[in-house]
Amino acid sequence: MQDMFKTPFTTALGRVGADPSRLMTIRDWWYEMDEPVAMLSDPQATFREDERSMIDQCRRDGVAYHEGERTAFPAWRLAMFYAEAR
Repeated sequence: MQDMFKTPFTTALGRVGADPSRLMTIRDWWYEMDEPVAMLSDPQATFREDERSMIDQCRRDGVAYHEGERTAFPAWRLAMFYAEAR
């Protein structure tokens, strides 16, 4: 029987579940989760808008994140954010 804990996590939720507290930027999320970045009319504007929304939600909910040149959020919170947006 294959050890399920040694199986690579190839799905988006599997990658989040492997390390839910890992910090990721909005841009990193879009690319790592194979989101259709090429379909965005202005990817940078979308990333900035999503980042502002995430900062507001994290502050409101008391979720720690890293703010700076590369503002990053916990992978679990990004997964919730984009699940709510769909």
